[in-house]
Amino acid sequence: MTNLIIAMLEKQIEKYLKEQVQARGWLCWKLVSPGTTGVPDRIVIGNRQIVFVELKKPETGRVSKVQQFRLHQLQGLGHRTKVIDSKAGVDNLIKGLSKGVYSCDL
Repeated sequence: MTNLIIAMLEKQIEKYLKEQVQARGWLCWKLVSPGTTGVPDRIVIGNRQIVFVELKKPETGRVSKVQQFRLHQLQGLGHRTKVIDSKAGVDNLIKGLSKGVYSCDL
C-alpha cells in the first residue's frame, strides 16, 4: 500500500506541474522516446525558456544512472534540466521561469 501511495504522490506532482504550467499559457509536454531510455518525463516551455523535467517520488525517488546521463547530456548541449520531487519544487520552477532566472539542480 505504501508504494501505491508514493506512486500516487508522484502522479499528483506531475498533475500539479502540468496545471501550474498551463495556467500561465505555457506548454508542458510529456516526453516519450521509444528506444531511448532515461529521457526526462516532461519538457516545460514558457517565458522564452525550455526546461527538461524529471519527476521523482517524494523523499524516496532517486535518479537512475541512465537518467543522470540523459540529464547531463542535455545540459552539455546547453539545455536546462530540473529534478522535482515535491509541489514546492514545482513552485520554485514556476517562480524561476516567471522571473527569467533559473538554476539547474543536478
